Parts: sequence; C-alpha cells; structure tokens
Amino acid sequence: MSAEDREYLQAIRALSFDDRDWTSAAIEEMRDFLSPWNHNIRLAPGIYTAFVEDWYPEHEAIMNVVERHLIQGFAGKRVLDLGCLEGYFSVESALHGAEVLGVDAKEINLKKCEFVRSVLGVPNLSFALDDAMNVTRERYGSSDVVLALGLLYHLKNPVSFLANIAKLCEGFLVLDTLVALEERPQRISDWQPELSDIREFAFGERTYRGRLYREYQPGAGEEERAFSTTASYTNELSVWLTESALVDALSDAGFEQLEKIVFPRRENNWWSDPDEGRVLYVAAGSRRFTSAIFDSPVDQPEG
Repeated sequence: MSAEDREYLQAIRALSFDDRDWTSAAIEEMRDFLSPWNHNIRLAPGIYTAFVEDWYPEHEAIMNVVERHLIQGFAGKRVLDLGCLEGYFSVESALHGAEVLGVDAKEINLKKCEFVRSVLGVPNLSFALDDAMNVTRERYGSSDVVLALGLLYHLKNPVSFLANIAKLCEGFLVLDTLVALEERPQRISDWQPELSDIREFAFGERTYRGRLYREYQPGAGEEERAFSTTASYTNELSVWLTESALVDALSDAGFEQLEKIVFPRRENNWWSDPDEGRVLYVAAGSRRFTSAIFDSPVDQPEG
C-alpha cells in the first residue's frame, strides 16, 4: 500500500459530517473525494453518487420485493440492513418511513453512508461500524425486516450468521447471495471466482455442501482489506453454500417459509441466469394460519 493510499485512508477516517450546511459544490466535492461508488443515490437535483440519472434495475427489483412483503408499508417498521455498503437500501427504506439501522464493517463504506445521510437529512436512519457476525438480538435488538444483500457469500460461517438473524428477525429476511453450483463451472459475467471443489462443511451438528471462495491472497494487509470495500471483512476464505444447502441452512436456522424470487432469462439481471448462481430469497419465521373449518391444535400442558 502506497503512502498516498495510507494518507487517503486516514483522511477518510477523520471525516465528520455533523452540522454541515451542504451547497451543491460541497456535495459534488465530497462525492468525488469518496469515489468510486457502487450504489447510485440522488443527493440533490442533478447530483448522483454514481453519475447515473436513474436507479439500478436490480435495486428497484429488491425494493419491489421488500414493499410487496410489507403489508402495511414502511412506516413504523424496523429495518436492519446488513453489509449496507454505501447505504442505498438503508436510505430508501428510511425515506419511506422505516426506522433503519445499516451495519457495515468497512470504514470507507460507513463514511459514504454518513455523508449520504447528512446530505439528505434523514433523522430515522443510523449506521454502525461492525462485523455482520457480531449482529445478534442481544446486541442490536429485533427487526421487522432484515436485508442481507450481497453479504452471505463473503462469510466464513454463513450458517451461524443465519441462526443469529433468525433470532432477531420478527418479520422477514430478504437474502440476495451467490450459491455454489454443484456440477458445472461458475462464471459471473466476466468474473470467474476462485472456488474450491465441492466439499462438506461442518457447522454445529449438521454438514452442508459448498465451495470455498478466496477473498484475498495470503498475506493481504490491513490497507488492502480496507480498500476492498465489497470483499469480506477479515477472512481470506469464505463459504459459498450450494442452493440446496442454503435452503437447509435457512430452515435449520428457524425460517419456516422460503420464497425464491425467479426472473426469466430475458430480464438480464443478477438473478436471471441460473448458470451464474445468484439467487434472491425471502425467508420468514413461524406464521400459523387459523382455520375456520378445522380445529387448531391445542397446546398440551407440560409434564
């Protein structure tokens, strides 16, 4: 890592956006200082983080899924956005009335989120710098909606993560992730991830099939990890579960209802090509229908 990169990282860490009065020129200057951007967010008329005057189709698709499953809308709901990156989904949910917490382990990402929140003036939105594996009900409370978008395949223990989320999720989880293909090579657009052969992973008392994915080469330093804003937090290797193993892991965690959102190939989005192995699921816990025709089971007294 060059001295220039180290100085830039230190400057990022020192940024504070408290009580800022943002002019268009100041917004553009800070946006450019924090570039490049993965999320496109309109900061002011004609000013966008990614210089595109529209939202990304996949982001629109995800928000359509969230809104459809929020039967009574965003107002009054608690949304937890894990691996929030630069905050698009957090900000969008908050501007629709939800109380939102975005969590990300990368300092550069959090500074971008704080910048966006400051510019847009969103009071019902907060961010935390933390490892997604540390997110538990005891630490962060419960949420009505949990977003885990592009996160699971960057974890060393995705099964424990899902178990933690199931305990704090009182509504539904929206999960966008890559899964390991069982029988064929995996290529995502022009990217061929470095994956191991299929193997068994023991998590708790169960085993799950998947592949190891290399996030960093051995010896990667702190600065390299800090600038790799879409990679894992600390682990060199992550686990990509197969889709069958993912379904098992969600069920084992306590998500009883799983819905896979499927798109035709002609859509040409992240999830439309099964050969790439990217999937979008909505997972919910126990929801019991009370029949008007049949008697509901009566709980038996203990002992």
